[in-house]
Amino acid sequence: MKKLISALLLIAFAAPLFAQPQVKKYVMIEHFTNSRCSICASRNPAFFNLIDDYPQDVHHIAVHPPVPYNNCVFYLANTADNITMANEYGINGTPRVALNGTLINAGNPLLPTATLESYLNQTSPLYVKVEDLGTGANRTAAITLRNSGGIPAGDYTLYAAALEKTINQTTPNGESVHHNVLRDLITAGIDLAPLALGEEISINLGYTIQNGWNADEMYVLAWVRNNDTKAILNSGTRFDPILVSTQTPHVESVKAWPNPATEETFIQTADESISAVQLFGADGRSHRVAFSQTNNQVRLDVKVLPAGLYYIRLQGETKTYTGKLVKQ
Repeated sequence: MKKLISALLLIAFAAPLFAQPQVKKYVMIEHFTNSRCSICASRNPAFFNLIDDYPQDVHHIAVHPPVPYNNCVFYLANTADNITMANEYGINGTPRVALNGTLINAGNPLLPTATLESYLNQTSPLYVKVEDLGTGANRTAAITLRNSGGIPAGDYTLYAAALEKTINQTTPNGESVHHNVLRDLITAGIDLAPLALGEEISINLGYTIQNGWNADEMYVLAWVRNNDTKAILNSGTRFDPILVSTQTPHVESVKAWPNPATEETFIQTADESISAVQLFGADGRSHRVAFSQTNNQVRLDVKVLPAGLYYIRLQGETKTYTGKLVKQ
């Protein structure tokens, strides 16, 4: 497929707007399938029935690598992009799925319910907003990224893909409906500079509707990946609720001691009640730990945490407190 990508139209860094609590983390499912694969046809229906039960929690993209058949119709429509995405995980057979950057073991069912549910109800320090602009062949994806809760240090890249939501086409393996099919990997991707807490970056990406695509079914999925771990920090589409900034809370940096810690650590805050404590690691996953407070000293029970670097977020009545902790 001849791939037409318009130039990056805008990269604008806004002044810090606000720092809200961490936002909803969507479960991004990269689904590797093949239109000639009979095993795919037998396992995909149960997979789609499962994710259909979580329409407000899941972002799904169907990728068609050339295995086990290199004459898959959707692979042939875009060989380069399907190979690029499959190579992220070394896919050598279908069907397979990856959740937020983690490849799930192959099996039947394709995605166990318990596995999916273990990824639900998580939060992310990154908010991803996507707007699809344009009505003709030339479209623009307006993507906003906001550091809402203190993004861990790391090497991050923005990806964006144009997907066709529903394709009604009977393929050789008997499947007649295909969902969220990758049509164009618009960027694979854009390296992101660190964002200060509350800071936003806006990026506009252009792409062109090709012959054979249903323009009314096209939309853009954007996600941010940690290049070192492959973990997906968060993802977004135009179908997600839009968050609106309403206030500018006070954010204060604090130090934990002892640091490094093995079982417990303490943080000094202002004389106010702490309502929530979150720690998140380099993979972006949020960890909740038990805590107690005596006057303006907060004790965190960290003995259950795996060893590593964590970023701390404490929510007070008038302030948000942030800091770092090394768990030994």
